[in-house]
Amino acid sequence: MERTVLQFEGKAAVYQKYRPDYPAACLSDLRQACGGPADGRPGEDIQIADVGAGTGIFTWQLLERGYTVAAVEPGEDMRRTLSETLGNHPRLTVYNGCAAATGLPDRWADGVTAAQAFHWFEPSAFRRECKRILRPGGFAALIWNNRIAEHPLTLAAADICRTHCPAFTGFSGGSRRREESIREFFGGGCAITVYDHPLKMDEAAFVGRYLSSSYAPKKGDEAYDAYVEDLTGLFRAFAKEGLLLFPNRTCCYIGRP
Repeated sequence: MERTVLQFEGKAAVYQKYRPDYPAACLSDLRQACGGPADGRPGEDIQIADVGAGTGIFTWQLLERGYTVAAVEPGEDMRRTLSETLGNHPRLTVYNGCAAATGLPDRWADGVTAAQAFHWFEPSAFRRECKRILRPGGFAALIWNNRIAEHPLTLAAADICRTHCPAFTGFSGGSRRREESIREFFGGGCAITVYDHPLKMDEAAFVGRYLSSSYAPKKGDEAYDAYVEDLTGLFRAFAKEGLLLFPNRTCCYIGRP
C-alpha cells in the first residue's frame, strides 16, 4: 500500500481534473442493491464506505444521490484534494485509512464501494475489513472505467506507455490478475454489469488522463516530455475537429464479500 500511495503523490490535481466520472445507470443499480428504487433517492440513512476514494470523483456522485458517505483514502495528496473539494459536505466524513484498515466502526456501512481502486488492494485483507464494517446483508461494489482493449487507440496508447513508463504492466493493473482477485474477494460470486460509457475528450483531457496514471512520468522526469509528445501525436491522429470519443466501458461487480 505504501508503494501505491507514493506512485500517486503529486498527481492529485491532474487526477481530479482529468479522471472521468461513472455512468448514471451504474449509480441506479447501486440504489437497487441498497434495496431502494432505481429512480429515487435512497435517503440519508443509507451509509456507504467509499474505499480508495482518491480525490472524490465517485464520492461526489454518491453524495449527489443522497447517501451518507465515509471516504477512505490513504494518500495525503489525494485526501487533501478530496477534503478541499468536498470536505464541507454535511453527509461526508473523510478517513485516513486503507482497504485493510478503514478506521470505520464495526457494522457501520450498508455498502462498500471501490471505484478504480480495488486492483491496488490485497483481496483477502479487504474482504475481512468489509465483513467487519458491513451490516448484515450489506453489499460491495467494485467499479472500473475500462478502455476497450481491442480498439486501435487503446493498442497504440499501450505501446506508448510501454515505451516511456517502466512501471506499466497493463491498464488498471492487467485484466487477468484483476479477475482472479475479484473471484477471491467475492468467493460466492457476484453480479457483473457492463455499461457503454464513451468519453468525449479534447487534447488536454486526453493527455491529462494518461498523466494521472500511477505509472506515468511526472513533470521533470526524463521521460515526461517525450511521453506527452507521443500522446499528443496519438490524439491528433484520431481526433476530429479537436475532439475524440475515448473508447470506454464501465464495469461494475456487485455482491457479498
